[in-house]
Amino acid sequence: MREEFLEREIEEILGLRDRREKDSELYKIANEVFDRTTKETLAYLHRRGKIESLYGVISTGKEANVFAGVDGEGNRVAVKIYRTYTTEFRRIWEYLAADPRIGYLPKDMRKLVFVWTRREFKNLQRAIKYAVRVPEPVIFRNNVLVMEFIGDEAPAPRLKDVERELSREDFEGLYDFTMRVIERLWKRGDMVHGDLSEYNILIHDGPVVIDWSQATVKRNRMSLELLRRDITNVSSYFRKRGVDVENPEEKFRELVEG
Repeated sequence: MREEFLEREIEEILGLRDRREKDSELYKIANEVFDRTTKETLAYLHRRGKIESLYGVISTGKEANVFAGVDGEGNRVAVKIYRTYTTEFRRIWEYLAADPRIGYLPKDMRKLVFVWTRREFKNLQRAIKYAVRVPEPVIFRNNVLVMEFIGDEAPAPRLKDVERELSREDFEGLYDFTMRVIERLWKRGDMVHGDLSEYNILIHDGPVVIDWSQATVKRNRMSLELLRRDITNVSSYFRKRGVDVENPEEKFRELVEG
């Protein structure tokens, strides 16, 4: 009986009672990703009004999928659902083990993913505190993170998706923005994103930085490596777009020694 009730709740969240679109992309991905833990978590958030329904797929990946949805008040939200069993286990464990904010690490993969989800929520809160524009986190539970939806009718595109439409002046502005993000996080927030690229910047009324699961604090033994990687990747990308960028190694030393 409990199982049937849970399945009905999930069908309601996916809108399948009305549409019965069993061949839709949303249903196929949901069927693949939603194990019992995920279904119970979504049902809990549904009953609390944090997720009324999911209506589309924003992105898919080895580690997580992001869905477009609405909450109980009709506001659009983005719902990031981490796979409770993922091929990214070793990477997740290494990042969490190096983070001084994380205490005991569970050996169970499912619970490790819960810690990973909570860390992204906290990273988003910390980034906002230091005036970095990110999707505002709403709530997390287990492997599900509910965030602000970035976009209008459709999700905002990534920088990578619109680069052909941009001028050199646009790229120069975006380069300045991204380097300010790196500097503000490091100097004011004692923090580093760790995966800044054209794939993790959305364009919507200006740039918005996403994907904060791997972000960490300066005290992390991996932080210098991640800082150098962010500076190098950002500099390489914008240099190829005709921007006169700073020397990456000099910028790295400036931030570390400044």
